[in-house]
Amino acid sequence: MLEKGRIGTRQLSTLIFMMVVGDMMLIYPSVITSYAKQDAWICALVGVPLGMLLMLMFIKLCSLYPGKNLVQISRSILGFWPGNLVTVFYLFFFLIGASAHTREVGDFITSQIFQYTPIRVIILMFVITLGWGVYHGLETMGRSSELLMPILIVFILVLAFCLLPQVDPSNLKPIMMDTGVVPILQGILVSIIYPVGELVPIMMIIPYTLKQAHQTRDVLISAALGNLLLAVLVTISMLVLGAFLTQHNIYASFILSQKINIGGFFERIEAIMASSWLISTYVKAMVYLYAFIVGCAELFKLKQYRMLILPASLLLFGLANLVSPNLTFIVITVVPYWVDWDTTLSIILPGLLLLVHMFKKGWKNKPSG
Repeated sequence: MLEKGRIGTRQLSTLIFMMVVGDMMLIYPSVITSYAKQDAWICALVGVPLGMLLMLMFIKLCSLYPGKNLVQISRSILGFWPGNLVTVFYLFFFLIGASAHTREVGDFITSQIFQYTPIRVIILMFVITLGWGVYHGLETMGRSSELLMPILIVFILVLAFCLLPQVDPSNLKPIMMDTGVVPILQGILVSIIYPVGELVPIMMIIPYTLKQAHQTRDVLISAALGNLLLAVLVTISMLVLGAFLTQHNIYASFILSQKINIGGFFERIEAIMASSWLISTYVKAMVYLYAFIVGCAELFKLKQYRMLILPASLLLFGLANLVSPNLTFIVITVVPYWVDWDTTLSIILPGLLLLVHMFKKGWKNKPSG
């Protein structure tokens, strides 16, 4: 197999949790509020159990072909050429996803913190760390996520508790009145697709996970907890900023951290919030890059994948500079269509693979004559 390392269920669960939170921790409140307006917090909560069902579909697909990653599953179900065509779609998605996450880091850092630093310098530093993480293999990635996840959780809990004095329940009114059915359904779709639908690269990692007790349960719980944490962020943002300001501040969570002021002593902790977001986005982008590199090695039947890390990192650096000219382009042009892309690759195509598998199994079991 391409990957010699193995991770345990706990490390897989932490990777899933970090990916669910990922870049969504900063932009999720704004994105979902732009669809569901006043009822965004309801959509976010409804998306938690529905996201678990989507995660269950990913696990089911992998369990039907134990020891095989997404590339091998596509070939087994669809055949060599159709399977490779689906693989190319997924590899392109993994590469563009890693590029978009890297660009998000560059745009955020240069617009909010280091405003006079060239964005290419930030992107280059981020890509180097991504390549370094992938080079050390899956075990190192899993252990790193175990070390970093408690820091992330503590930062978010501090943010939530310190904002409690500024909560205004009237910001949630009116409930289910002015939004309409279609925007609410769109908000629910976003609450499923963005946090959990973007876990498709995990299907490149599950075959290299040690089989342990309660693996499915732990994976589902980690995905649900990550999605629930995002729902809490949305609710806090609505309670403190209101629907209008949450929708029109792309970095709503960062704005929230700037509002913390306890006794004139504990304040200006937005750098801590930025650090926690960078940690989760780094893990998510690293898994996307790993899935792209391992998928390419599997597609071309290479014996090892590390030779692809340098060219893939250089490609990632170039695409991160080209995928978007600025933050406004991402918000206006990319975000409205990204949900359709995620829906296609995280619901439609995996569902199609499951249906074809069931059809082939039923056809084989059909009595002849």
